[in-house]
Amino acid sequence: MPQKKLSLTNVLVGINVLVYVAMVVKGISPIEPTTDALRSWGANWGPLSLGPQPWRILTSNYLHAGILHIGLNMWCLWNLGFLSEQIFDPWTYFLTYTACGLSGSIASLWWHPLVVGVGASGAIFGLAGALIAVLYLGHLPIPREAMQGTLKSLLTFAGYNLLFGAVGRGIDNSAHIGGIVCGLILGALLATHRTPDIAVRRRWRTTVFMAAAAVLFVMFGMVRKSRAYAASVQTGMQAIQDNRWDDAEIALEAASRQKPNDHDILFLLATAYSQKKEFEKAEPMWQQVLRLKPNDGAAQANLGLVQLQRGEYAQAVVSLAKAVPMNPDDAELMESLGEAYQGNNQPEKAKAAFQRSVEIRKAAKPK
Repeated sequence: MPQKKLSLTNVLVGINVLVYVAMVVKGISPIEPTTDALRSWGANWGPLSLGPQPWRILTSNYLHAGILHIGLNMWCLWNLGFLSEQIFDPWTYFLTYTACGLSGSIASLWWHPLVVGVGASGAIFGLAGALIAVLYLGHLPIPREAMQGTLKSLLTFAGYNLLFGAVGRGIDNSAHIGGIVCGLILGALLATHRTPDIAVRRRWRTTVFMAAAAVLFVMFGMVRKSRAYAASVQTGMQAIQDNRWDDAEIALEAASRQKPNDHDILFLLATAYSQKKEFEKAEPMWQQVLRLKPNDGAAQANLGLVQLQRGEYAQAVVSLAKAVPMNPDDAELMESLGEAYQGNNQPEKAKAAFQRSVEIRKAAKPK
């Protein structure tokens, strides 16, 4: 009895699902894992991927941000994968999938290096691109009607999902574009040697993927150089965690010079200034953070606290009063607002704020 051939699509889906299950077993939310949790499992993130942990551009392709994310991606991989198994040999399929996933990760790092990226969609879009190119250029022995129908389905898949990625929130369309562009190029190159001679096909496959590896290596180096500020962010964040505020300030100021209007970098830098009690630097920095993101409750509260420390009671009242609705259960913030009212000669409002702070603390105590 002939041995049944192992399906590469089943293997790839299985790896993705196993990683997801392992994350859930370890206590990660199955619906909406935090960015910190995803980072700890190998997500693509510029400060680490472009710094000491470049392997994340690969591992991130096997991580997913919840059940809906992995469900949609695995459904797409299931459908495109079995078509790929009919068109490509297993090595071509696997190398195309991997190369396109890496290309998507690199594109994501170039576009937004401070955003955490996960998912197999770059690799999946790459498969779609490779199939489109090979079906169109490869002169395959497939009936014309079937060929046209398959091409139409693939183009519809790619076009719809790119459009959805452009208008949807939380979708990394840069990874999609990076993946599909890589797939189209690989497919076009592979299509030029769709010959019955297996040895010729293998030699050409080796040449194509060695060239692809070289190009991806160069692209990664270029992105690492052009997005060098991401490594400075990682240095600054590590210094903040270790309470090394001088080191944090130096690293984050360097990152800010390279990326002057990035909300996350400025937030971290303002935090370092505040912790060092350099309030004359911290106040305008928090104001700049709020100009970039007016609804940032933490930044609004910190601005008020800095103004309170500087004795700017009238400004502190305004800032802290804005922050309270954004942080309604923060007893310390309400107490600070009371102090600001007190310093601004508004005793009745100060008394009400202090009383509200006590009420919040009482409500928070376990019964």
